[in-house]
Amino acid sequence: MNQPGQSGRTELKRLPYKASFELSDLYSIIDENLVAHVGLVENGQPLVIPMTYGRDDDTLFLHGSSGSRLMRLLADNPSVCVSITELNALKVARSNFNSGMHYRSAVIFGKARLLEDDEKLAALDLISDSLIPGRVAEARPMTKKEAAATIIVAVKLDEASVKISVNEVDDPEEDMNLGYWAGIVPLKRGVGEVIPADAESQSLPIPESIKRFIERHQAER
Repeated sequence: MNQPGQSGRTELKRLPYKASFELSDLYSIIDENLVAHVGLVENGQPLVIPMTYGRDDDTLFLHGSSGSRLMRLLADNPSVCVSITELNALKVARSNFNSGMHYRSAVIFGKARLLEDDEKLAALDLISDSLIPGRVAEARPMTKKEAAATIIVAVKLDEASVKISVNEVDDPEEDMNLGYWAGIVPLKRGVGEVIPADAESQSLPIPESIKRFIERHQAER
């Protein structure tokens, strides 16, 4: 397992001070977010697909439908680029040119490997529990038909670029004292009130995994 930013295509050439070379930052970005954007090539054209995922140590697992074009594309070319971004604030400077964002992002390069049989089933459970920890134990077990309709691919986290932007507004001297406002606008991810799907669900208590998920994200506000 290599540290982030150690290959030619993961080296951050513009604003290199934003680069992180720590595995802990890469893992944190992956574990604390919910959607990855997966880049592939189809007939010479780029294609980006949003996907749910989970991580086990140095491997990322991506979830998709067996009816999608993903399986066919990966059979022809298993090379993928995975991007995960967490937006935390807007940095509003006195000019739009100097404005920006606070964010953490990871870009991962690798080869996707299609999982089968028990390895796939274990990865499906891992992805479900990555989204909502403890959910697998509270849900109906997956059927063979459902498993057959799902594909899971594994991507090793051997080549990645991690970028973290938290710098404050730093307007040039000539922009000061002109009567223009500058500052930081924090952005927070939150959860709303749960909505039971039907009368049966209304009569049942909210599952513990859902309660913990709500409490966790309310605490992040």
